[in-house]
This record gives sequence, structure tokens and C-alpha cells, in this order.
Amino acid sequence: MNVVPIESVASSASPIKDDRRQPLSRRPLADSSAGRRPPPSRATAPQSIPVEIAFLSAHGVPEQVLQFAAATARRQGVCADQALLAEGLVPEEVFYRALAKHLGVDFLDRAVDVCASGVTTVECGYARVRDASSGFLWLFAPSGSGVFRLMSVRRAARGRPLFAITTRTRFLEAARRADPADAARNAALLVERVDSELCARGGLQRKQVGLLLVTLIALAASLYVPFFVLRLASALLLAGTFLCGVFLRLFACAASFQDCAEAEPLAGDARLPVYTIVLALYQEAAVVRQLTRAIDRLDYPRAKLDVKFVIEADDEATAAALRAHPPRAPHEIVVAPEGVPRTKPRALNVAMPFARGSLVAVFDAEDLPEPRQLRRAATRFAAAPPNVACLQASLSIDNGELNWMTALFALEYAALFDVYNRGLALMGMPLFLGGTSNHFRIETLRAIGFWDAFNVTEDADLGLRLARAGFEVQTLASQTFEEAPASFTALVKQRTRWFKGWMQTFVVHCRRPLRLFVDLGARRAMATLAMFAGGLLGPLLGPFLAARMVYDAVFGALLAPASPLEIALSTLWCFLAIAGAAALVCPLAIGMRRRKLTRFRRALIYLPLWLAMLSIAAWRAVYELWRRPFHWEKTEHGLTLRSAPDMDINVDPFASREEPLFDQEAGA
Repeated sequence: MNVVPIESVASSASPIKDDRRQPLSRRPLADSSAGRRPPPSRATAPQSIPVEIAFLSAHGVPEQVLQFAAATARRQGVCADQALLAEGLVPEEVFYRALAKHLGVDFLDRAVDVCASGVTTVECGYARVRDASSGFLWLFAPSGSGVFRLMSVRRAARGRPLFAITTRTRFLEAARRADPADAARNAALLVERVDSELCARGGLQRKQVGLLLVTLIALAASLYVPFFVLRLASALLLAGTFLCGVFLRLFACAASFQDCAEAEPLAGDARLPVYTIVLALYQEAAVVRQLTRAIDRLDYPRAKLDVKFVIEADDEATAAALRAHPPRAPHEIVVAPEGVPRTKPRALNVAMPFARGSLVAVFDAEDLPEPRQLRRAATRFAAAPPNVACLQASLSIDNGELNWMTALFALEYAALFDVYNRGLALMGMPLFLGGTSNHFRIETLRAIGFWDAFNVTEDADLGLRLARAGFEVQTLASQTFEEAPASFTALVKQRTRWFKGWMQTFVVHCRRPLRLFVDLGARRAMATLAMFAGGLLGPLLGPFLAARMVYDAVFGALLAPASPLEIALSTLWCFLAIAGAAALVCPLAIGMRRRKLTRFRRALIYLPLWLAMLSIAAWRAVYELWRRPFHWEKTEHGLTLRSAPDMDINVDPFASREEPLFDQEAGA
């Protein structure tokens, strides 16, 4: 029996290099139309059908469908089989079953175990079978030119083939199952392998948390001791610390008025890179249908979308909802292997080894991104220098009408994303990223080890690690609509996790201050410390400081100082109070005006209650950091009615179909 060596088959069957191998910034932008075109009419002269789909005509697929797939592929700059499957013209099962029949090999419609392979091997669409008793040694799910090469090798081979064909979905599932223990270990320890000093698991110790707690209690108590000198020393320390955060907020507000011109969205689909969208879901069955519809509204070539839903093994409800309401875009349901910690960043890391895109976007379960957000991000990355690693889109609350808490949440997000973060980015300062609507170059994520699985605000930590590695984060003028917690309890739990993660980030990144200043430079390191001061010490110690000031105003010498020292101290307190109020209100007012949220201005009377909620959550976070530092306290979604703006866009004539144009059983 003469058989071609399977290693040569595997290497020959690898697909052509896709867009992610070619940086978008090095390719000229096309001016062709971005809209999808209908199938060619009978009056149009048909062009040759690419070989990777031409074989389907012998298996009952109409030529008009193949011509439409070929035209779509040429316009989008992808292989014809990718366009055919991504547009839903032919089911994946039909395509690979017909390919197996055309090659005269077995088609596997069941799960099969494969050996653990490198990521490159899996990308090429082949893997060695673990149990060869069935008569074949290799499993293939070819794509693009790999289809043609596999056909050529099969024709040259003699005798019984040593490989079988399966769908791409089953192939990737088998590859992920090959070594679940290694996948779980990698997802948890990626950051630690790159830089063990900047990971929460090794850099957060119980004695550090205890020291932090003792320091906070001592500072709060020192404001009320009867010894004037001690009270003066603590007051000067806290005032100086708070003023750093206050001035940073005011400078960011001023910087946010600078012009930040956005490049126009790309016109040519062929020049767009492959985009991976990662969504970590847990107990999100209630919002799955809304989420998948939002993905289908994205104005991006489907063949260049790589959507990955990451779910936990015991979350059958979310898995069932995804199967019942899948997006039309190509997607995978990735089941995270058992392991610790069970956090969102670990789930994101699970999906990364098989990401196809050169750009990566992270969304949450309740998100409704603007349809052109991916195009805008791709355009910005194309024009930006290589050190721009991340673009942060703005988050908007779309259930702000519900009560005063959701209204203040909407105002806070407007102040954070449209004012504070925008100003920091324009000043070249590090950004604490939001947990969603982040867009990354995947090579920079690989360089820093992706997300820290043990940090419960992986976004803030990632923004700081990017800055320390020499990368830059910019803001993106595109909105993503989110749902705000509508109850006080849910709000406190969410903010507790946020504060706990910021405390983790502070302990990890500031335990070696000299290295922090070396990595960031003095100006950016001071700004980072000011962000921690305002974001953590404000909620923790602000109420104690405010209570002391009120007491001194009523019963003490704040408003009637007698000695020069009391005059200086009173002046400092009054200046801090006025500047602090300005730093709190100015971003809210500017953000309210920019997002046209003036209808929520009455909610500002509840601002003291909002600040009290933040203080409760901050002290609760200190306790959580001591008791269970890596516990992820989940926020429930889909509990309120939402009224997001209409985001529909023009889509292709086939976008509304629920079934493929061709089904093997139904015929053309």
C-alpha cells in the first residue's frame, strides 16, 4: 500500500495566511463600498468559482449560491469557503460532509479524542487522533487553500487514506478537550509566567492586607485624638494625599476639552482584519438573546468575525440559551475547564489560545455596542503607532430612567468615560480600563500575559500593566450601552468587587515603589498614585474627614481660628473642601452635558447617599480582601427594562433569514 506521509499532508493542508499576519497599518485603505451585495443576476457574467467551494456543485448546491459566496469573498478579502459558511449560505455540517464524500474519506459526526497539539497545528486544521483503532491517524477540518491542498494530496495518494474529516466546530472542541488540565493551568498562571511580581496570587499576602487595614484604622482614629499635634500631622498627610487626587481630576477635566479627531470608518471590507470578540458568561441566560442580536447588528464582515462565548462547565442554562438563540456570525461556545479561580479574567484567558483575530474586543453579557464600533477601532489601530495597545470605548447606561441609583450611575459613567478617562488619555497618563468594550492588539496581550486570573478587577490591572510595559491606551469615540444595578444591595456588591480589585492592584503594583517609578516615569507614577488616593482613600477615609470638618465648623475653630497655626489649618481644610467639591461636581456636569443627560440632574440631590454607598462598599471590600481575596461577586443582569437607542443598520438582503439558503435535505 503506497501512502503519502501524513506529515506532508498536514503541512500541505495548512490554510493561507489570513489578515492577522499582516498589520492593518501597513495596508492602504480601499474606498470600495462597505455594503453587502445581492447574488449576481442572470444578466451578470458569472466568474469562476474558487476550487475550495466548487466541488459543492456536484453535491446539490446551486451555482447561484456559490457565485454569491465567491463574490462576497472577493469583496471581503477572505477565502470563498469562509464567506460561504460565515454568511450561512450552506450549513457547516453539509459543507464538510460533502468534502469528505468528495475526497472519499470518512466523515465524523461524533466527538473524537485528539492528541494535545500546538496552537499552530490547530490553526492549520489538523490534529493526530489519540486512538487510531478506527483506521485513521489524523483528523482534518481544513479551511481556505487547505481544502485545495488536501484535495491535491488525496488525488496523489494511493490506497486507504489515513485521515478523516469533521466540522470545524467539532475539531476545535476536540482540540480544547485534548489537555484540560494544561488549559486550566495556563489560564490561571499566564501573567505569573511573564512577570511573577505583577500578579495578584503571588503579590498579595495576608500580612499586607493586615497592614493596610491597621493603617486605615490608625489614620481614621488620628483625626479624633485629643492631641493637636498628632491631629495636625494626620490632617496634613490626608489633605496632601486628597489634593493630589483632586488636582488630577481637575486637570483631566480641562484636558478633556482638547480636540481628538477620529478617523473615518473603513470603507473596504477587504482591508479589515479578523476581529476576535470574547464574552465571558456565567448565569446569563436571561440576556443571551439580547446579546446575540447585538452581535448580529455589528457592521463588520461576518467571515472576519471570531466570536467566542466562554461559559463554565456547570452553567447549562446559559449554554442552552446560546444554542437556542445563536448569533448568525461565526461563533464558538467554549467551556472553561474546571479549575480555580472562577473569575472573568480566567475565562477570557481560556479563549485566547485559539483566537484568530489580530484585534480582540471584550464585551460583557449585558452590552449593546454601537454597530460600527469594530470598524472605528480597526481604523484607529491602522492609523495609530504600534505602541497603542488598547482603545477604550465609552460605556453608557440605558436604564437610567428607572430610579435615582441608575440615574447617578449614568451620570458617573458619563463623567468617567467622556471626561476623566478622555482627559487622562490626552495627557498621556495610564488608564484604569473599564471591564468591557476594550479593544486590543493581540500581540501586546501576549507580550504581557493577557489577564491576571486572580485579580477581580482585571481591567484596571491590565491598564496599568500595559502602561508599565511601555504601551499606550487611548479612548474611542463609540458607545456601548450597559445595564446599571437597580437595587442598593446589588450596587453595593458590585462596588465591593471593584474596590477589592483596585486594592489588589494597589498592593501588587506599589509594593516595589522604585520599580513603579522606573517603569512609568516620575510624572505618570505620581498620577497613578493620585488615582489610587482618590479612588480608594476617598471612599474609605472621606466620611471621617468630612465628619471632623463639620464638627470643627460647629464646635471648633474652623470658622473662627485664633492662632496662626489654626488659621493655616482652617485655610487648608476650606480649600480642600472647595476643591474636592469642584473635582466631584465638574466631571458630572461636563459629562451630563456631553451625553445630553440633563434630565437626570435632579438625581444629584441624592449624591450624599451615593457617596455613603461607596464608603460602605469600600470598607466591605477591605473585609473581603482579608477573608476571600479572589472571590468573584457576580452582578446579575437582565433584571430591568432597558431603552437603548435604535441601533439598526443597513444589512444585506439575506440578513433576516433564519435558515441557510441551501440545505441538503430540503434541496435548493
